[in-house]
Amino acid sequence: MSNVSLSVRDHMSNRLATLREKQDIREAVKIFTERNLFGGAVVDNRGNLVGILSVTDCIDVALRTGYHSGWRGTVGERMSRDIRTVDADDNILDVAEMFMNDHYRRYPVVEDNAVIGVITRLDVLKALCKVSESGAPV
Repeated sequence: MSNVSLSVRDHMSNRLATLREKQDIREAVKIFTERNLFGGAVVDNRGNLVGILSVTDCIDVALRTGYHSGWRGTVGERMSRDIRTVDADDNILDVAEMFMNDHYRRYPVVEDNAVIGVITRLDVLKALCKVSESGAPV
């Protein structure tokens, strides 16, 4: 039996946009569309997580400001401050339970208050498949 890691650190992605509160919302949209990302972490000057901006937040901006008037606002005005994170050393099984119990599709992964990656539902599913295939007890 192979030993499959259950640590979030070993299954997260580091494909993550880092944004600032004062950034124009259009800059965030450009980053998301060019890099095929579904959101970004909003950090302060120390790198601490202060919010999350999602593609859904950006779609909302487009709908609310109207096609002809242009997209207005800053990342800080549109981001969500209701943030749920996971630690890099958390157990992937605990994160799977978190996904089952709430509406989030991804969690920022933090270490020492700094965002180091993101873990998605699909990342967790892949990890659970690896555990299952290894025959390791859960």
